[in-house]
Amino acid sequence: MPKTQINLDGWQDYRGNNTGALLYVETSHQSAVPVRDQLNENGKGFFYEPNYETNTYGFVSCSNVKNLNSILKNKSRYILFGTRYEGVTYPDFKNKYLIMGYMRIDKTKDVRTRHIQKYMSNPTENEPECMQLALDMAVYGDMRFVALENSFILTDELLKEWKYKGRASRQLKTVFEKEHLDLILAHLNSAPDMTEEYIATVDEYKEALEEG
Repeated sequence: MPKTQINLDGWQDYRGNNTGALLYVETSHQSAVPVRDQLNENGKGFFYEPNYETNTYGFVSCSNVKNLNSILKNKSRYILFGTRYEGVTYPDFKNKYLIMGYMRIDKTKDVRTRHIQKYMSNPTENEPECMQLALDMAVYGDMRFVALENSFILTDELLKEWKYKGRASRQLKTVFEKEHLDLILAHLNSAPDMTEEYIATVDEYKEALEEG
């Protein structure tokens, strides 16, 4: 269950194909679980997506809009969250590309107006990506995240074996077909669900930001 239940009025039910689209997440270097980079450790911004607390992506903030719009246009049912591990807690995983969680998309909503209004109320922030787009979709659905050591390791060799183009990098935008999606989901589902640990970790980071 999400920590915060949002109002789902105005959200549309979503019907997708049984495919899984890869979406890259900038992650923290210092946490035991690979949570989103909420402290700007990577110098790419303060991230609030995926939002484990509300079971949403793209609702709380304007982030990765073009990629998310593309995922919905192609009707993928699942989002697979991947990252390259740059932390110090698990040196054996250093620089490996990991899929540490997933989301099953159940509902969608165009939140462009919400994000523009949020920006206009605080225009000192950088202009959000959605300001220049006609559509700014957010998604809602069940999420599941695992401990770093239980993540699915994605390698160049495996991509080649499965006959997908590209290399395991932040630019990779592969859509996995059912056969391979099922293998990835089975791996993640076989490990303990650590989503509550992810939420507790980002809550600590939010407190640190507020204190700062």
